[in-house]
Amino acid sequence: MFKRLIILGGLFIAITGFSFYALATHDQHSQASSQTTKEPALILYYGETCPHCKIVEKYIADNQLEQKLNIGQKEVYNNQTNSQELLTRAESCQLDLKNVGVPFLWTGSNCLIGNQPIIDFLKEQTQ
Repeated sequence: MFKRLIILGGLFIAITGFSFYALATHDQHSQASSQTTKEPALILYYGETCPHCKIVEKYIADNQLEQKLNIGQKEVYNNQTNSQELLTRAESCQLDLKNVGVPFLWTGSNCLIGNQPIIDFLKEQTQ
């Protein structure tokens, strides 16, 4: 009887210790993965039916810039959250919100509007 209690007690301690270890490892992994999930360095705001946006998207695809630059893309015509985010970015660049449109590139600190200024900027970044 005493041996069974010792064995059960040891088993309980082992399982409890393993559980704490597994939880601690999971928490560290969750924190590390949430820290490494960052917003892209460049964000292209575009409209689904915008012809000027299609020119920029084609340039990005033709030059495989997704592999060279950390570019994210956010559609604004059908996504109110993305649209509001674009306006917030434009406001931070002190742009007149009545004249803000797409394509719109956020560089992390600067705003670019229009297909040619955006393409020129992307060319500079990849030379």
